[in-house]
Amino acid sequence: MVKNTIAIFIITFVLINFKLYAEEGVPEFPYDPEEKATETKNCARVCLRRKEICFKREENSEDFEQICQSQFIICINQCR
Repeated sequence: MVKNTIAIFIITFVLINFKLYAEEGVPEFPYDPEEKATETKNCARVCLRRKEICFKREENSEDFEQICQSQFIICINQCR
């Protein structure tokens, strides 16, 4: 009887963990890829505006292009 209880416990434990690992990385339901694409596009537009503002603001600096481009790349990476 004890062996059966232990076996049932182990099987249940393994199945619960298997289900948890299987659901890892699954997007929330309902997942709308078009909505995600729209959010990413809007984020990229904001990054472009920030880059333009940076160019205007840092124009007098020697390395303004490199500074603004670095900030732009960081912003785009955060959009993903």
